[in-house]
Amino acid sequence: MVQFVSLLLLLVLFGLQSGAQSVPSIGNPFVQNFTKSQYKAGNQNWSIAQGRDGIIYAANNNGLVAYDGAYWALYHLDNKNFARSVAVAPDGKIYVGGKEEFGYYEQTGTGLRYRKLSHLVDPDILENDEIWKILFVSDGIMFQSFSKYYLYKSGKIEVHYGNGEPFLFAHQVADKFWIEKIPSGLHHWSANKFTPLLSKLTNVLAMLPLRQDTYLIGTAKDGLFMLKQNGEAAPWNPDKLINKLLKESQLNNGVKLNDSTFAFGTIKKGIFIINDKGNILHHIHKRNGLQNNTVLSMALDRQGNIWAGLDNGIDRIEINSPFYYYKDIFGEIGTVYAIKVFQNKIYLGTNQGLFYSDWTGSDDTSSSFNFTFVPNSQGQVWALDVFNGQLICGHNDGTFLVEGATLSRISPWTGGWANIQVPGMPSLFLQGNYTGLALFSDNGRWGLKHKFPTPKAAVIALFPKDTRSFWTVLNNRMEIIEFSPDFLSLRVSKSFSFNKDLPNVQYVTPVAVQGNTLFATDKGIFIYDNVLSKFKPYEDFNKALGSYARSKRIKHLGNAAYLFSNQGHFALVNFDQNQVNVDSAIFNNLEDMVMKNYEVVEPAGRHLLFGLDNGIAIFDRNAKGNTRIAAPLILGFQDISAPSDSSRYIDFKQALSNKQNNIRILFSSPWYLTSAIKYQYMLEGYLDEWSKSSETPYIDYTNLSPGTYTFKVRAISATGAVSEITEQRFTINPPWYLQWPAIIFYIMLLGVGVVQARKLVIEKIKRDKLALRQKLHRRQEELLRKEAEQNEKKLIEVRNAQLTQELELKNRELANAAANIVYKNELLNNLHEELLNLKDKNGNKLSTDQLQKVNKLMDNARSDERDWDLFEKSFNESHENFFKKLKADYPTLSPNDLKLCAYLRLNMSSKDIASLLNITTRGVEIRRYRLRKKFGLPTEKNLTEFLLER
Repeated sequence: MVQFVSLLLLLVLFGLQSGAQSVPSIGNPFVQNFTKSQYKAGNQNWSIAQGRDGIIYAANNNGLVAYDGAYWALYHLDNKNFARSVAVAPDGKIYVGGKEEFGYYEQTGTGLRYRKLSHLVDPDILENDEIWKILFVSDGIMFQSFSKYYLYKSGKIEVHYGNGEPFLFAHQVADKFWIEKIPSGLHHWSANKFTPLLSKLTNVLAMLPLRQDTYLIGTAKDGLFMLKQNGEAAPWNPDKLINKLLKESQLNNGVKLNDSTFAFGTIKKGIFIINDKGNILHHIHKRNGLQNNTVLSMALDRQGNIWAGLDNGIDRIEINSPFYYYKDIFGEIGTVYAIKVFQNKIYLGTNQGLFYSDWTGSDDTSSSFNFTFVPNSQGQVWALDVFNGQLICGHNDGTFLVEGATLSRISPWTGGWANIQVPGMPSLFLQGNYTGLALFSDNGRWGLKHKFPTPKAAVIALFPKDTRSFWTVLNNRMEIIEFSPDFLSLRVSKSFSFNKDLPNVQYVTPVAVQGNTLFATDKGIFIYDNVLSKFKPYEDFNKALGSYARSKRIKHLGNAAYLFSNQGHFALVNFDQNQVNVDSAIFNNLEDMVMKNYEVVEPAGRHLLFGLDNGIAIFDRNAKGNTRIAAPLILGFQDISAPSDSSRYIDFKQALSNKQNNIRILFSSPWYLTSAIKYQYMLEGYLDEWSKSSETPYIDYTNLSPGTYTFKVRAISATGAVSEITEQRFTINPPWYLQWPAIIFYIMLLGVGVVQARKLVIEKIKRDKLALRQKLHRRQEELLRKEAEQNEKKLIEVRNAQLTQELELKNRELANAAANIVYKNELLNNLHEELLNLKDKNGNKLSTDQLQKVNKLMDNARSDERDWDLFEKSFNESHENFFKKLKADYPTLSPNDLKLCAYLRLNMSSKDIASLLNITTRGVEIRRYRLRKKFGLPTEKNLTEFLLER
């Protein structure tokens, strides 16, 4: 336990050192409110502490509330009663105390797990007790109630009383302990012994280290005291206002912020922050940020900022920040368009008028603002400028000289929003207003000297080109205006259109940067070429500036530092020799707080003053905020495949089942900042590359395959700081049928299967051999059958060839027979002709009677049908009963028609056919014609071809 206490002291010292920077006193720190609707618990938060991992814990009416920067969680005590105290031990356990109960929580793979200790106490002794304080003493843990305290050590509980006196509160500073007994007052406590102090102190509610061997004591109604090591006490800075205020407000608790700064929470008036001289640096209350003025508890986190448990809510007060604020919560000031610090006052020009407050610029005393309206200034204020020690106010109703809290009109020309002193002539300044240009002169007091007749349009900006020439920006053009030596007349030497001479820009702002005149536009930075009288982009500078190349306003902060503003975003630009350094991260806190395109920045010593929608922000350029960021926490895994109303944490420290492969991994960064923290993550074994940065503090993975994975996550702050990597290794088991017992079973089953398979294979080989023999036998039979068929086919081909030869022979015989008949008929005809010409011995032709017998024999020879019968028989044999088929198809055919068909089939000429039929060639043609008609042949069909086809 001694080691635990030593570690606790180191943590406390580290926390104090992290916030050791002095607390600024100008403005108010940012206050982040957490309502009960956000943390979903009771109103009151009685105690507050931060865990080793950065998580904030609050003892709430409904139990223990935890916040990790992304998620709120509520943990109930066993008896479901309220919690009064919470403290984090050096070993990370979170001890809690409530009504009739105390114990501790510890982290597990599925969240916090509660271990009850009060069961070690007799319930009758614990009855009605409420644990208000938890202290880590040298040999145990003290749980203090008003009637007694319980000392937990070596697994047992000791009960101690106050020798007949009840207790108020116990206190611990480093390794020393005190406890107040009623009514005898504060006592030093050691080894369960009470030693009264030399000076009686009562109602002690805060005890803080002041200097070596001295302590700062806060009492409920008697103010502050300084307690020495020997037990002597005396009022601390009794003449200071803080004592009076704390008495009236009823001090309730306190915390040391750093070596020289303290914070005290009260019942009635919020929180007072003071330095070690007793000066009030801040008073934080409901009107400037707190949810309510009753502060029940306070704690300092690792970033040096205050967490306050309130009577209704929890607030985080960002005191360790370069940004402080004045917020017009009640809308009494309006949107700020101009700021100027002048003669120990700060002036704000707003859309509602001109306001002022005292300004010291010192961090030694409170510089809380109390802005007062300047009479008769109602309306839009556009500009505040100091020329020759006089404050000029450019107003919607004209131009005014500001003298303390009064206004004096020096020009009736409205809308004086661009004022610039004439270079080399400090007694003159030019003004661009709603209606054109005006000239003012200083004759001991600024006054209007001249109103120029041209231009007759609003002049938006002025910038000197040389001693008598000015770049003059109007609504849609820019002109170079040259003034006469006495500045009473002007002429336009050149004019440049936004659409033609520039790439269709919406605005132009001429400005000096490092001795060069640049022109800021919505299309980037341009420079002017005097030789060519043309504008050209400043490419290298635009590339270095990135998005801030489109800045509308550029403010010189001194030396080589400039502030660029673009659409409500700011970047600090420094020129270091040939390098351009752009830092936009440090101003991310102002995002969505300023009016776009009307960004107002005013240097004031080491501070930068920013105009907001509802007040101002004060940036301390010397302050060093926390640039590092803590590594994120992996909060747990959820099974997202479960019903939505039963998504629960699963223990990722144990191997997950294969059904738990749809998971949500929740993480957060307990590093509390005004702007949102972003995260990057990767899952090694699934996707080995970093994700895009996102504000979402969880990631879902679905259908993960069995295997081992390593989840990695890192946090990124708005300033670009990257945390260390937090990683968690986890395993998803394969399904039961792919796990080792199943695999062993599969191997055994495989062995049995191999044996059985071998038997089956042997039997199959036998069957296959038999089947192969049968197949070969069938194949041989098939080959023999095919060979027989092939032989038969060849035999048929041979027979067909023989038949073809025989047919050809028959046709030749038919042709020869027909030729013989033709020859016979021709011979008979020739013989007949010769007989007709034959003469007797007297030279006379033979008589008819003499020739008749011979002619008859010749006619009988011609008409002899035996030749035809033989021809017909042979023809039918060679042409498969040609005549029968033809007669069957065409019954009307005559014998002569059949003869003609046979001769045509033999492709005989008409002359030969005429001889065979003993008719003329003309007769053959007539018969052919009649035959075509009987066949019904069309004209294009050849008769011989028709007969050959049959």
